[in-house]
This record gives sequence, structure tokens and C-alpha cells, in this order.
Amino acid sequence: MDRLGLRDGRNRKASQPHPLLIIILSMEIWRAKEVARYLRINEKMVYRLVREGTLPHLKLGGKIVFPKELIDRWIVESAEEERSIYIAGSDDPLLRLIIDAYNREAADSVVFYAPVGSIKGLKMLSKRKAKLACCHIFDLERKDYTASYVERYLGSEQYVVVELFERKQGLYVQRGNPKGIRSLKDLTLGNVSFVNRNEGSGTRLLFDFLLMEEGVEADLVAGYRREVDSHLQAGVFVLKGYADCAFGIEYVASLLELEFLPFFSERFDIVIPKDLYGKPHVRDLLSLFEQGKISSICKDLSGYDITRSGRLIRG
Repeated sequence: MDRLGLRDGRNRKASQPHPLLIIILSMEIWRAKEVARYLRINEKMVYRLVREGTLPHLKLGGKIVFPKELIDRWIVESAEEERSIYIAGSDDPLLRLIIDAYNREAADSVVFYAPVGSIKGLKMLSKRKAKLACCHIFDLERKDYTASYVERYLGSEQYVVVELFERKQGLYVQRGNPKGIRSLKDLTLGNVSFVNRNEGSGTRLLFDFLLMEEGVEADLVAGYRREVDSHLQAGVFVLKGYADCAFGIEYVASLLELEFLPFFSERFDIVIPKDLYGKPHVRDLLSLFEQGKISSICKDLSGYDITRSGRLIRG
């Protein structure tokens, strides 16, 4: 019994079989050779999946075995996961609306969205912890979006980049603009407080670029080190008076009835591995960015330009 690792205490009588042992004995148990034949892969791949923690298995008497019931369940769950879309990257309200529309319409697929910032989204995609990554990272040297960061974090040509839309970025200020803020240089005035976006977000990188273009030192901006994780949080800070201004997208300013000072129109992209680009569920999601569909979804959202939505940037 000890060899099975099933000892559960001193008080169990020797005549009583362990409940887990009863379950195991009721299963059809396979070795790696049988699993390989069943899955139509070689035995080396079976053991690789075991090492990666992907393939369900048990260790009995120091040997790796595979209950058929667990293998069958894993096949079903893997098929379901194959149809799911995991998106990580930048925070955007219009993208959320489109994902909601997809989840309402799709019969056998669902999109999960983690707004963790553009850089982290690309890192998650590189480790295959996400299937797609949405980003709006401005390259300071090339004066262009996304491509150089795809090369830096993904390091191959096996990715497609699709433009989803453009959106306006600028400063949120309270109604009436009581501090009289007109430029980024005004953020260095002693009576102006600021709240910043999280490090690694595309908005933070864009704000840093605009500060550099204007010759404004970041450390002179009161509140530069104070961070929030979304455009909405930044807008609420200004609305509640916790900060005099913040940098973000026009739509949130409109939503919260804040004044908006536009500074930049940026491209918002999605990065897709080439082996997923042609998958039906991914194509169905991208179809929502076609003019006829996206225009009906974003008709009441200010600050977006959808004239080039769905355009292939790289592929």
C-alpha cells in the first residue's frame, strides 16, 4: 500500500482498502505505448506531455500509468479549449463590446479577455499563455506601431498583425478645466496633480513619448509614479478629484462627462499566430471588425476611427 503512496494515517485498519485505490482499480489503466497508439503520437511525445504537466497520469509503484477515463476526459476538454480564444493585452472598451457581441452569438466558442497591458500581452502570447494579443505600442525610433515589438517579444515571422481601429488619446480634465491645463508642460506646474497608467501599458509608453517630444521631464509631473490599471480608473480619479488630470482615450472622457484635450490618434492592433489566423472561430471574431458590423457596435462611442478596421498590417 505504501508503494502506491496511499497511506492516510495510523488508524486505518489493514483490512479496509483505501477509497482512492478502489477508484483506481475500477479504471482501465494504460501504459505509454497504449496511450501513444490511442492518440496517434509517438511515445516520446507522451512523456513530453507528461513532463509539461499537460497529459493526466498517475504514478504507481514508481511507474507512470494512464487511466483511460482521464485520457478521454482530457481529449474532450482539449477540444473545448481549442475553440476558446484567450486574448491578453491592452485595455479598451470597444474591444470589450465586440467580445461581448461574439460571446452572445457564438454557438460553440467563447472569448476570454485579460486587459494586462500591451507588453505583458505580447509576453503572454510568446509563452502561449494567451492565443492572441491586443496592443497599441508606439515605437519611438521608427514612429510606427507594433511591428518592432512583435519582433522583440515574439522573435519570428509566424504572426499576423491586424488593425482593429484607431482611437484618440489625450488628457482628461475636470469640467471647466479649473487648472487651465492646455499642454503637457502645464503638468509641471506646482498646483497640478496627475495620475498615470501602469508601466508596460501602451498608453504609458505613448505618454512617455509625448513628454519626450515636448521636452518635459517625467519627474517634474506631480503624480507621475502614481498608477492605475485602466482608462476608466484614470478617468474616475479625475472625476472624484483625486487628480487634476490623467492621460487616456476620448471615449472614457465622454462617458464620465470630463473635458478631453486630444494629443494623438493611435492604432490599436491584434497579434495572431499564423497557425490560428485561419481557424474558423478566430475568423468569426475578426469578421466583427468588418465595416457593416463594427459600425453598428460603436455608433455611440466617441473617439474611435473605424475606417480601416480589419486591415491586414502584417501577414
